[in-house]
Amino acid sequence: MTTSFGTGPHAVRLALTGDLDFDTCGELLQRVRTALDDREGAEELRLDCGELGTVDSMGLSTLLQIHRSACRDGIAFHLDAIGPALRRLLELTGTYEHLTAPRQSGPPGTGEGAAATGAGRAAADRPGGPRPAGA
Repeated sequence: MTTSFGTGPHAVRLALTGDLDFDTCGELLQRVRTALDDREGAEELRLDCGELGTVDSMGLSTLLQIHRSACRDGIAFHLDAIGPALRRLLELTGTYEHLTAPRQSGPPGTGEGAAATGAGRAAADRPGGPRPAGA
């Protein structure tokens, strides 16, 4: 897997090429961290998946980890140009909406941002649904 790097006024964009798997996910994590460190104050992270090949379970785990870190830091996360194979993987694993739902504005860690990024839906998607208050 290779990445190319680009930035906008408040965005970091990485174009992913090749496979995202056990052998390459560490490299992607490092490149995302470096890109965000170099672009302090970034408000969004965009991963262009148009040239992405196979994504295995470790690759999916890496995307989830990047998403979680970005949301924790108040950075909007976007997967662009999702191809049919990646879309199918995300749908089969129940992560499509979680990784692609737009994040509403709101400070990091607030209900607004968390619900919009899928954290609110994650509780509803668990077997048995969300637990009532006090349960």
